Amino acid sequence: MTGKRHLRLDYGYNKTTNSYNYHWNQQGTAQVFGVTNHSPAGSAGQTLYNAAKVFKYAGRTVVIVGAVTDVYSVVVAKKRLRQVIKVASGWAGAVAGAKGGGAVGAGVGTVIEPGGGTVVGGVVGGVVGGAGGYFGASWAAEKAYDYIEETYFEKVPEGG
Repeated sequence: MTGKRHLRLDYGYNKTTNSYNYHWNQQGTAQVFGVTNHSPAGSAGQTLYNAAKVFKYAGRTVVIVGAVTDVYSVVVAKKRLRQVIKVASGWAGAVAGAKGGGAVGAGVGTVIEPGGGTVVGGVVGGVVGGAGGYFGASWAAEKAYDYIEETYFEKVPEGG
């Protein structure tokens, strides 16, 4: 991460306190998050650090289960094109929603508690935004497909 702005929760030797502890490493973000480099994160930091390990695998599991479920839904669909459009739109919405929700959540979390609040707000915002984006985009794509499919277009008579 050298040369790039970052805020990272870390465990290891902290040269500021001369001890092993959970601490924040940052570069170029102190004014934004109010956290100085190598500042101890305390017991809340330890909890966040351990929770992040769980979320790492839980998140991957949710994505895999969701993808398998969506592939199955396409395979068994009576209107396969409709389902493909619905699923693809859902995943696009999930990505956009997770990015936007994560950014908003991190901003709100930073206002409440710089550092730990940033992480918690970002995770909660990302999960809520991703789920909302998936279901919202799937619903909109489904409605748009049905509208187009059910709309009768009259042939325009040729001018003569």
